[in-house]
Amino acid sequence: MPTRRSLRIAILAVGPILLLFDVFVLNNLKHRVTDTRDSSTENEEQLSKTISLRTADIHPIIILSTFRSGSSLTGDILQQDRDSFYLYEPLNPLNYLMYQNISNLHLVNGSVQPIGIQDFNKVSTKILLSLITCDFTSLDVHIVSHGFLYYSNKSVPYITCVDRNKRRASLLFSIRKCLPILMEACEKSSHRIFKIVRLSMDWMEMLLEKFPKLVVVHLIRDPRPIQVSRDKLGANIFKDLRKSFQELCNLLSWNLFFETKMNNTYKRIVRLYYEDLAIYPFRTSKWLYKILGLHYTSDVQAHVHHLTRAGIQSDCPTCAVRANSSAHAYSWKGFFNASQLNDIQDVCGNYMKAVGYINS
Repeated sequence: MPTRRSLRIAILAVGPILLLFDVFVLNNLKHRVTDTRDSSTENEEQLSKTISLRTADIHPIIILSTFRSGSSLTGDILQQDRDSFYLYEPLNPLNYLMYQNISNLHLVNGSVQPIGIQDFNKVSTKILLSLITCDFTSLDVHIVSHGFLYYSNKSVPYITCVDRNKRRASLLFSIRKCLPILMEACEKSSHRIFKIVRLSMDWMEMLLEKFPKLVVVHLIRDPRPIQVSRDKLGANIFKDLRKSFQELCNLLSWNLFFETKMNNTYKRIVRLYYEDLAIYPFRTSKWLYKILGLHYTSDVQAHVHHLTRAGIQSDCPTCAVRANSSAHAYSWKGFFNASQLNDIQDVCGNYMKAVGYINS
């Protein structure tokens, strides 16, 4: 009995302290970012004011591509710039939540945001707005606690802090306690880079309009090795080969159309071919760093070598390391027979011709 009574007293004593600390951490964060608990209209107006104050010093970079197109390699190379803050597929948690048919997002600031089945694109652009401005408190707790944060150099200290603290406290408490680490890393980096494979090019227009220094890197890869890579991960493209390629090339053509259309206005969409990066990694990386205003150093060069030429074998299908990226670029050849290649040409021929891929 004395033990139970002591435990009850301890809980009653510690509980208010944790609550007060939780409130203190959240209030401290509120001084650094926009308070998003007001009505949606007021929130959007305040966000616009915040963005307008910050855009002069922010150089956002969005790597826009499709699943299995080499975006992991591209992102890992770009995050080696010392002044860059990089996040690996920050929209992935939202995609998972919507797959689970959730109806509300639970934000770090304590508010609840209703979400419908058709809201993915709209909500995704809002997430990118928050990420670009380092406004992490307006994000769902799953986004700022996802394991993909371990793939980004400057978010590792933060997510390590969260995982360590959530062993003895709630996830939300742990996020709020550790979030200043992530915010500082983001705010100190003028180049904020995000790898996106779940949003189409047309949704970039609003971001290009709001952020005058935003550059979109449109990463392109031959659709045939894209599908081979997806098949190896269980996509089973041979169940209906024509349909799977038709769907892919429709999306790729859509992105290409809006790249051309929006570049007539903004001129800030850079096309990058995965094959160039894989076959000529040093030359292409230097070119990309220069066009994006990043600093290509000997350390960056060494990391590019590690990723593409060091002969390091990796069984991780989603990692950036390849023993020989040149060989990997064309390892798909021989995967399709002549009849299948003709089917692919029928449904993807116009797109492949437009971007320079030949039927071979």
